[in-house]
Formats: sequence, C-alpha cells, structure tokens
Amino acid sequence: MKSENKLQSECIQWCWNERPNTRGLVCYNLNNSKNKIDGMMNKALGLIKGRADITFYWSGNAYFIEMKTEMGKQREEQIKWQQVVEGNGFKYYVCRSLEEFKEIIDSILKL
Repeated sequence: MKSENKLQSECIQWCWNERPNTRGLVCYNLNNSKNKIDGMMNKALGLIKGRADITFYWSGNAYFIEMKTEMGKQREEQIKWQQVVEGNGFKYYVCRSLEEFKEIIDSILKL
C-alpha cells in the first residue's frame, strides 16, 4: 500500500504534467513541524491543526483536499477543520487514490 506522501506526490506530479494551467494553484500545506519549538512558532504564526494537505485555488474559490491511504482515517482535528471550512461554504474532499484526485481536479475544472 502506498503512503500518503507517495500518493500526494503522484497527484501533484500528475497535475503539474497533465493540467499545466493549474501550476502554482495546487499547493501543499506544510502541517507538520519538525520539533516542539518549531511547532510552537508555527502555531503562533497561524498554523491550524487538522488543515487539509492540499489547497487548490481555482476561479476565485479554494478547494481543500485531504490525502489518505485506502485504510487511512481522518483524525478528530481534521474532521473539525473540515466542518469549519464546509460550514463557511468551501468544498472539502478526502482523496484516497490518483484516480480519485484526477476526478476531483477535473470536476473543479469542469473537464
């Protein structure tokens, strides 16, 4: 089974190569601090626990994509953050495969 990092890397690479009009608009959200001090600093700078792995900015909107393996589950913080953004009108997706990522991106692009 692929790791979330491997899956995410494949998805970003596919987007870069196959949907070049999205370059610079599909962004990784660095959610993991390297240590406790870095974590405290990042939190003070606005890091939000549970934020989705990827943000896709398109046509005046932001779409949030959380990468999970086939068996992966969202943590409680991720579910809460999903509820906050969806409650404010944003789209949030849990993606488990490259094929699913392609479908998400193409549905947003209306391809």
